[in-house]
Amino acid sequence: MSKYERIKSSENKNYRYRTTVFIICLLVSALLWLTIKFSSDYTVEIPYSISLKGIPEGKVLVNQPDSVLRINVKASGYALLKCRYLSRHDSYEVNVSQWIGRISAGTSDATINTLLIAQHIKEERSLPGIIEFVSPEELSLKFDRGVSKQVPIIPDVSYSFAQQYFAYDSLIIEPQLATIYGTTDDIDRVHFLKTNALKFDDLSESIDTMVNILNPRSNAIVIEPEQAWISLLVEKFTEAEVEVAVKRGKGFEQTRVKFFPERVKVVYLIALKDFKNIDPEMFTCTVNMPDDGAPNGKRLNVEVSDHSSSIKIQYVMPSDVEYIILK
Repeated sequence: MSKYERIKSSENKNYRYRTTVFIICLLVSALLWLTIKFSSDYTVEIPYSISLKGIPEGKVLVNQPDSVLRINVKASGYALLKCRYLSRHDSYEVNVSQWIGRISAGTSDATINTLLIAQHIKEERSLPGIIEFVSPEELSLKFDRGVSKQVPIIPDVSYSFAQQYFAYDSLIIEPQLATIYGTTDDIDRVHFLKTNALKFDDLSESIDTMVNILNPRSNAIVIEPEQAWISLLVEKFTEAEVEVAVKRGKGFEQTRVKFFPERVKVVYLIALKDFKNIDPEMFTCTVNMPDDGAPNGKRLNVEVSDHSSSIKIQYVMPSDVEYIILK
């Protein structure tokens, strides 16, 4: 190795040494600086999106309070670094009834001191340090019954019957209408209300029960009443039959006509309690002329055009008849 090369190698070693010492000193200095800085106290704003629940019964919130709560916390840099950037800050539900208590009837205004809410969040979410201030300082709430309208109640009921049992009448819901209260915008979105879903299998007894009415916008509207009465009369049925004369129907009013056969058999279901009360006069069987007319000898369907609502028609035998038009 030449003298020049030895000198150059020695200079490179000194340069690397000095560079290494510089980097180490820089890192130590930065670490000391960060330690000093993070050991000091700082104030940081921590935002929480807030939503409201527990609106007093019979009340509607008719204003739009602040939806973000900004909590300014003073603590050491280490604690704030962990809290501000390493912890999750999602929404927080404010239970209105917990903070304002009972509100009297009529239009009501209420305020909630947000510092109290912030202290509750601090304890629940383990926020460090002390709370310097909160923005906004209070939540202003305005309650009212709002405007109102009536909407129909639709029962969400499904059922099946045991053998030989049927509904004696239609399902009844009482009341049929409910009154909803809220802002104009909220109640305009509601056109009907449904009940809790009910299911009955193999019914052999009548239904007579109270059911809750579902509130599709529980935080925005109030429903009166909150429950409805549902009833369905169930009876045991038996099969019976009766002979009924065939009568002229639509299209034959001004025509002399003869049907073959002149009488048909109607098979029906009837509740046992009504069996003895059935009379052939309670049935009307008619034959209607098609709109486009029909030639002699064509068979036309027989329709049971009138019968008691408690009777369930099964079939007519024969289901069609021949006819001739008399001169």
